[in-house]
Amino acid sequence: MVDLQIEAFENYDDFVQEWHAEELDVSLDEARNRSLINEDKTRLLWQLLGQLENDELLIQIPKWFADQKVGFIDGRTPTEFVGRIDRETEKAILFTDSASARSLTKLAHRIHQLETSIEHANDDDRQEWMVNRLQQIRERFESREDAIALSEEWLPKSQIQHAVRRND
Repeated sequence: MVDLQIEAFENYDDFVQEWHAEELDVSLDEARNRSLINEDKTRLLWQLLGQLENDELLIQIPKWFADQKVGFIDGRTPTEFVGRIDRETEKAILFTDSASARSLTKLAHRIHQLETSIEHANDDDRQEWMVNRLQQIRERFESREDAIALSEEWLPKSQIQHAVRRND
């Protein structure tokens, strides 16, 4: 039986270390000092994880497999997806309600920025505008209408490189 290891992270540094584990042969601090990781992209993925429901997770699949399942879209092949495990067998998962992480990271980042700005807003009119805007962006995030998706089919567990979620 192939086990699907779903990692749950409570802090950003642990997530960075695990997400980049295969590429790094040095400590996280050394990797940061030498700019071996894309900290901006990783921070956006962390913010995305913070917006997911408890039963959702982020998976990463190999590029060749993504080419078969999704193809080349908007100048690249997405390899990271958010979704839910609907059913599971010994060797595969049915990954549903999926969306490309790339398309959702921008929305998750905007949600994060608005939440932070609302906390520090001094002007009631500005705060009201930000609350309304936050609601609109959350609705777009939850609907995932325009997001590239994996078709709802079985994915072999052996082809899932990472399966992660955030514990807050």
